[in-house]
Amino acid sequence: MPEPSGQLLNVTFVIPYFYPAWQYGGQPRSAFELARALVKRGHHVKVLTTDSAGGKRLSAGRKDVEGVEVVYYRNTSNWLAFHQRIFWPAPMFHELHRELSGSDLVHIHELRSTTSVFAYRALRKLGLPYVLSAHGGLRHLGRRGIKVLFDALWGMKILRDAAAIIAISPVEEADARLLNVDQGRIRRLPNMVSLSDYEPLPSRGLFRAQWGLNSNKVLLFLGRLHWIKGADLLLRAFKKLCVSSTNVRLVIAGPDDGQEAELRSLSRTLGLADGVIFTGFLDQQARLQAFVDADATVIPSRSEVFAITALEALMCACPVLISDACGLYPMPSSEQGVRLFTSEDVDDLAAKLATSIADPSVQASARQGREFVIAEFAAEKVSRTAESIYLEVCGH
Repeated sequence: MPEPSGQLLNVTFVIPYFYPAWQYGGQPRSAFELARALVKRGHHVKVLTTDSAGGKRLSAGRKDVEGVEVVYYRNTSNWLAFHQRIFWPAPMFHELHRELSGSDLVHIHELRSTTSVFAYRALRKLGLPYVLSAHGGLRHLGRRGIKVLFDALWGMKILRDAAAIIAISPVEEADARLLNVDQGRIRRLPNMVSLSDYEPLPSRGLFRAQWGLNSNKVLLFLGRLHWIKGADLLLRAFKKLCVSSTNVRLVIAGPDDGQEAELRSLSRTLGLADGVIFTGFLDQQARLQAFVDADATVIPSRSEVFAITALEALMCACPVLISDACGLYPMPSSEQGVRLFTSEDVDDLAAKLATSIADPSVQASARQGREFVIAEFAAEKVSRTAESIYLEVCGH
């Protein structure tokens, strides 16, 4: 158990989706990990969020989640929340002023969200300091016109008035500077892993048995099915790999975020229907089973400021092949289970896939990667950094 901090704080998170809304990707998971790590250090953390869990709703109300006080507000439309990222929890907007009062500081998660706008307006009236985590959302990737308009109306003001901008990697630091955030207000805070979530790991063979993969090499893609994640690039590279390797299967696991139909169609067009398995969304236990049984996890993203999936895979001693467009700092080396390929270069990806399943040293290196993750990204270390940022912002 971490030792409590000498200066305890009342911290409030404002985020459009939170535990257990894992279908939204890494953002709710990283916010949850930070919240519960801060609670273990003695701080009080309250989270104001919505009831959207992706394709379904959570029950609204105030709850205790591992010591974190979480208030789930009902969205007017869960379909708009999940498919269009338009969150409208009217009760939250009415209660923000009261719920934020008494906070030492507020941590806003996500830049371009209605929850961030209403929190910003309330904080201006209350005169409370806040920090902002954009979780990779600073770039104008997709829906560029809408994002430019949002920034003109609200985004630049939210960035301008934040006491600190939290960057999870050097890539996000650069993104912040491109939006005219001065370096003096940028603070580095990587995502973290909770070691207890990986102790013990599932037994080997469970995932393979469930999906009929016992005699095959297994490549794993785990993430949202969205263009930015690059699963289409992986399918094309896998086609090239199958010319020389016939005992390999590709598992594409994750919730649909607009690209599943396209990926299934591409798989059929490439003649890969028998070699590619779409599992849909995997819960936490199924994720661990997949990592434990995979020969390599592939992260082919076209853009990603912090590839948390790489850390999860390494904690399961699964080697990682990752696009060089992904931010991860510090980046494990090839001797620690992580190999890079040139972003959007299908030929390079195919060649690296072949090495990943043929070179026995690759598997052994992933065990060193687990030790690297424990040393650099454990919750105790990262939560201390967060605490120091918060204390600085509060003037302590």
